[in-house]
Amino acid sequence: MTSNRRQFIEKSVGIVGGLSSLVSACQVRAEERPEVDPPALKQLRTKLRGTLVLSNDSEFESSRRVFYWNPQTQRKPVAIVQCAHEEDAVRSVEFAREHHLEVAVRSGGHSHLGWSTSDGLVIDLSRLKQITIDPARRIVRAQGGVLGGEVAQAASEFGLVPVLGQCPGVGAMGVTLGGGLGWLSGMFGACCDNLVSARIVTASTQVIDVNTKTDPDLFWALRGAGANFGVATSFEARLQKIDSVLGGDVHFAARDARAVLQGFRNLMRSAPDEFQATLNLTPGERGVFINFCHAGAAPDAEQVLQRIRSIAKPIREMVERQDYAAFAQRPPATNPGNAPMSIARAIQTVYREEMTDEIIDILVDQLAHAFPEVVMGLSHYMHGEVCRIDPGATAFPHRQSHSIHLRAAFSWNDPAISQQRLAWGEQWLRSLRPTTGERLYANYQTYATDAGAQSLFAENFMRLSELKQKHDPDNFFRRNANIG
Repeated sequence: MTSNRRQFIEKSVGIVGGLSSLVSACQVRAEERPEVDPPALKQLRTKLRGTLVLSNDSEFESSRRVFYWNPQTQRKPVAIVQCAHEEDAVRSVEFAREHHLEVAVRSGGHSHLGWSTSDGLVIDLSRLKQITIDPARRIVRAQGGVLGGEVAQAASEFGLVPVLGQCPGVGAMGVTLGGGLGWLSGMFGACCDNLVSARIVTASTQVIDVNTKTDPDLFWALRGAGANFGVATSFEARLQKIDSVLGGDVHFAARDARAVLQGFRNLMRSAPDEFQATLNLTPGERGVFINFCHAGAAPDAEQVLQRIRSIAKPIREMVERQDYAAFAQRPPATNPGNAPMSIARAIQTVYREEMTDEIIDILVDQLAHAFPEVVMGLSHYMHGEVCRIDPGATAFPHRQSHSIHLRAAFSWNDPAISQQRLAWGEQWLRSLRPTTGERLYANYQTYATDAGAQSLFAENFMRLSELKQKHDPDNFFRRNANIG
């Protein structure tokens, strides 16, 4: 057993007790959630066009769940408002303010920290699904419940593509408000760089359209820290024009993990803007695989594919030329489409400024001893257009070339092992966190740093703090990458 491996086990065992206390605290908090008089809830129900879900309703348990559901993220809301109209969001904010309820806003429900549920009031936008495409202006207008894959499908009917994330099930508005990195960021920047306007319900229940003309400062803040300022009920974003893409997976044996990690690093250091890839490491039959998208010319794409194949001997390959919309519907590596729903799911993530030999050593060692359900890897390798935009141009600051986002996603079905699984995740995180200058990406945040929101927003933090004080001085919207 290597020294690193022995330390990993010892530290994992050592924090199980701490996690036990954390789980107990979560349970106590849920039991002590605020109480609201039934008549008040009954009155709220009469004001809604949508559905009010309460704890005694049959759909409550399924409605309160979010994607990353585990003892650390689970909450028991007082009520869930499933909005059928923008006005429902207004009524929800009014009600939460009147009854002093913590608010969570939900679209796709993929927040790593479970911010889209709460012990107070959940404002669920997932039923707001209207999408309008203006092909002449190359603009999409979508409501707050629209998912990334749905925008891609709608835009494809006009030969256009959105600049959104890499998971079709993530809320299009949510990923954009947090900055947003995806398959096309090398060509067209972050999701937020393509935002044209947003319509939000503020903490004072005003409904406002925000863009460069109506409020340029607030519009700046929405692009990277948007969840702090209101309930985004709809948005407009630019669409782009590209031809078909070459994309898919190239799998290698787990024993070649080190060679693949090194080869991936070399590949990405010189990657063209049209190319983006993620690297995934699993101890199971999927092995180590590179999932990629090349949106450039066919000869260039084939050349890059040959470079991938030369990294090590492929054991399986699923690659084809296809419309971007078809590629965008592919489930992420961390959530295979044919995988059954688990009772619990968790993720840990780390932002690093470069992919070092030390990181490669740690990942290889972790893979050798990982349990079957783990999918580790690297996402959102930073290069291309997203890194050419000034960090102060939007609230989203993390634009350093060759920086990476590491992740470990895992699930389980036995409640008895929850503490052990969460302890493993905590130690994975500890082994990869930088010792100085720690930074976090809002959409990938799984923990807090001593520096707080400055780790999230760097040089943009002070300007954001002033805008937060102006627009939400009571920090009403706080279940997010919070700057309050």
